[in-house]
Amino acid sequence: MSKEYFFHAGDDLSKTFKKSIRENQPAEQKELPILAIDGGGTKTIAVITDKAGNVLSTGKSGTANYHVAGKKGAINTLKEVIVKAVNNLKKYHYPDRFVEISFHKCVFALAGIDTKIDQVNVDEIVSQALAQSGIKIDKVIIENDALSVLLGATNNQPGAILIAGTGSIVFAHDGKENYVRTGGFGHRLGDEGSGYWIGKQAISAILKMHDGRGPKTLLQELVLEHFNFTDHEALYNWVYSPDFSIHQVGALAKIVEKANYEGDGASRTILEQSADELYQLVSTAVNRVGIVDVPFKLLLLGGVLQNSHFVKGQLLDRVKQAMPGADLLYTHKKPIELIIQRGLNG
Repeated sequence: MSKEYFFHAGDDLSKTFKKSIRENQPAEQKELPILAIDGGGTKTIAVITDKAGNVLSTGKSGTANYHVAGKKGAINTLKEVIVKAVNNLKKYHYPDRFVEISFHKCVFALAGIDTKIDQVNVDEIVSQALAQSGIKIDKVIIENDALSVLLGATNNQPGAILIAGTGSIVFAHDGKENYVRTGGFGHRLGDEGSGYWIGKQAISAILKMHDGRGPKTLLQELVLEHFNFTDHEALYNWVYSPDFSIHQVGALAKIVEKANYEGDGASRTILEQSADELYQLVSTAVNRVGIVDVPFKLLLLGGVLQNSHFVKGQLLDRVKQAMPGADLLYTHKKPIELIIQRGLNG
C-alpha cells in the first residue's frame, strides 16, 4: 500500500520526515568491489574500496583473534568493524539516499589461523559475523593475515614473506596456489629469531652470567636500567609475576642491538643466532614449496628487520648466497593496503 505525505509549500522537511520518506522508498542497490579486513592480535580494521583500490570508508575495533578474544568476542569485533565501515560509507557517500550495500568480494585476513581446527573455527566466526551484520557478499576469502599480505604484495607470483616482529613466521607460495608455512608457533613453542626470542635470550644471558655459566655481558646494566630494576633477582621475579609482558620482552631486542654495537660478545652471539633462525625459516619454506631455484620475491617485515641492521645484514648475506633468484621486495605500504590488493588481484 502506498503512503502519501502532505506539507505546505515553503515548509521545511524535518529530519524525522526526511528519514520517513527514505525508509519508505525502495532501497537503491549498491554493489562495491572490495571489503578488506585486517584482524590482528590487538586491533582490527575494515576498509571498503572502489575497483581501483581507493579507500571509501573504514571501521576500527579491537582484536579479532579468537585465541585472545574468544569466539563471541571475535564475532562481535568483526561485526562491529563491518557495520562501522558500512555506516560510514552511507554517511559520507550516500547521505540523502536509502541504499543497501553488498560486495563482490571480502578478504578476511586474520591472525590466529594457524591450524586446520583454527580454519574451521574462524570460518564459523566469519559466517556468524556476516549473518549478524546483514551484509551480502558474492565471494569470501578467509586466510592467515601474513598469507594475505604476501599474495597482495607479489600479485600472486612466486614469493615469500618473513615477518620478524615480536613473533616470527614465514609463508612461501609458488604462484600456482600452493603455499607453505614455517614458524609462527607462538612464544611458548617457537617464534625463533623474533624480538621476543632475542629478549628472552638476553634475560637468560644475564642469569647465566650470575651463575657463572656465561660470560660477563653489558646486557645486565642496560636491561636492569631499562626496567628500573635493582638487580637480576628483580628481573627474575618480574618474569614470573602477573606484570610480565611478551611485548616488553620483545622490546629488549633494541637493547641487544645497542649492546652489540658497543662490543658486547653475548649480544653478538644472540643476534647471530637470531639471523640463523630466521634464515632457517625462509630456507625451509622456499625449498618445500619448490621456488628456491627460480626467481621469487622476498618480502621482509617486522620490527627486528627494521631495527636490527646486524640481523638483517647477516640474514641477507646468507639468502643471497643460497638463493640467487631471491629479489628483495621493499614496500612502505601498510598491511591493509596489501590485503586490499590481495582482494583486487583474485
